Amino acid sequence: MISKRVFSSSIVLSAVLTLSACGGGSTTIDLQAVATEFSTKVSSNLSALTTSAGLKSQALLDLFDDKFFDGGVTKAALVDLLGINSTTLGTNPELSLFPMATVSNAKVTCGDTNICTLTGTLTNSDADTTSVDFSTKVLVNTRGVFFYGDQSSTSSI
Repeated sequence: MISKRVFSSSIVLSAVLTLSACGGGSTTIDLQAVATEFSTKVSSNLSALTTSAGLKSQALLDLFDDKFFDGGVTKAALVDLLGINSTTLGTNPELSLFPMATVSNAKVTCGDTNICTLTGTLTNSDADTTSVDFSTKVLVNTRGVFFYGDQSSTSSI
């Protein structure tokens, strides 16, 4: 009897969260507002990647969902790689390879799930200004937007 209630509650909760993330139901998420907020967070963290502390900052790690998986890279592997780069950069600051970059024109579009697509423009302004449009999968829920990855073990590069 209790297991039926738990199962029914789980279905209802899942439906509410899905509808909320996609703009349906009584609680909606303003996708443009969360896209703008997320792009600001990403831009801020990108500018911090030139420092050892920025590479291992909790704010940077919080941009990625725990289930992030892209081109065979998990969130745990990403955290390890950032830690290695942070240590190396800490001993030799000239090794920073991260250009100063910002995200603009961010837009989140969702289908029937809370796995959505973030599109925008990534611009770096080091020696010359270079811009490129991008598209990536994100998880959208009531806590915000998080990089989700393509959930594939195959690199798209």
